[in-house]
Amino acid sequence: MAANAVLAQDDADASEGSIYEADEEDFAIDREGERCINARHIRATDILNERTVLFELRGGNYFLNYLDNRCRGLVREKRFAYRTHTGRLCQVDTIRVLYQFGGSLEEGMACGLGMFYPITEEEAEFLTLEPEERRGRPAIRVTNPNAGRDGEEDEAEAEAAGQEQAPDDDSR
Repeated sequence: MAANAVLAQDDADASEGSIYEADEEDFAIDREGERCINARHIRATDILNERTVLFELRGGNYFLNYLDNRCRGLVREKRFAYRTHTGRLCQVDTIRVLYQFGGSLEEGMACGLGMFYPITEEEAEFLTLEPEERRGRPAIRVTNPNAGRDGEEDEAEAEAAGQEQAPDDDSR
């Protein structure tokens, strides 16, 4: 069977600062995940950070996917490719960041997908807002099942974003 390749976030005019690099704690899902989604129904994707991708399917269904690990370059490049042989994109599949070199695109390292967590359209809209647009709105807490798996990396990400990590002991 021929493999399908699909580009995501391939807007040449997307501005550098237009994608909100959210904290892991912004995404906390309290519902059951699904192993696969129908790749033919993917309408759009939104890269929320280097570990979280939002999939919008035809029919108004939204799924949040937490990658197994950080996918370096995903936020910067704003696009990725995937291949399926069954027409379904599953937890065992990978995405690859697409890097622009001259006039062509080249695939980067493979990044493993996680479970697909269904979310509402309202939750999807909230998660794609810029930080200043979130102010005054009720928070949507959805728990990243991968949070804390590679804590050193998470601390480094938070420091790079200028955020403070909560102390490990709760001595407040």
